[in-house]
Amino acid sequence: MRHVLSLAAIGLALSGCAANTVSDELARQVQELQDEKEIREVLVEYGEFLDARDYASYASLFASNGVWIGGFGTYTGPDAIEAMLEENMGSYPDDYVNKENFHLNTTMVVDVNGDEATARSRYLFFTASDENRPVVALAGRYVDELVREDGEWKILTRKSHGVIPYRDGNAPPPERAPAGVPQSRGGEDAETRD
Repeated sequence: MRHVLSLAAIGLALSGCAANTVSDELARQVQELQDEKEIREVLVEYGEFLDARDYASYASLFASNGVWIGGFGTYTGPDAIEAMLEENMGSYPDDYVNKENFHLNTTMVVDVNGDEATARSRYLFFTASDENRPVVALAGRYVDELVREDGEWKILTRKSHGVIPYRDGNAPPPERAPAGVPQSRGGEDAETRD
């Protein structure tokens, strides 16, 4: 009888350990799914805020040491990113509604590793045709590194690789137009800025 009670106690202890292990694994999986959801929202908001010309919200998606690399050069930190957008894309009223172009982000794949993550996705950049119909002007892919900063997911770096027309996101940004030469607000220049 004593052996039966000992075996029962050992069995209960092992099942408790197994339950804790299962519970810990389930909690880890749920956290990873929550992280993926939050990262996907950041990636969607990137296009939404840019399209709305909401530069402050757009810049807030970047980590405090987040790096923006694009056709206007390289900028580090939300303040520098917001100032760069204002300088190069102009100012817009708070109630601005963009009727000229928009981004569509698709096929997002997110890999979470604790407080760091990588993501890759595709984009289509639409502009209005002369008949005021949406026309795909550009297609490409993004490669992102993200970090959890103060409990929120932020972009650490984003590289944009143009597929149609082709543009290597690992190549140095193209030369900027000289001061005083107007920059386009749509078309390829808009996506080059991403």
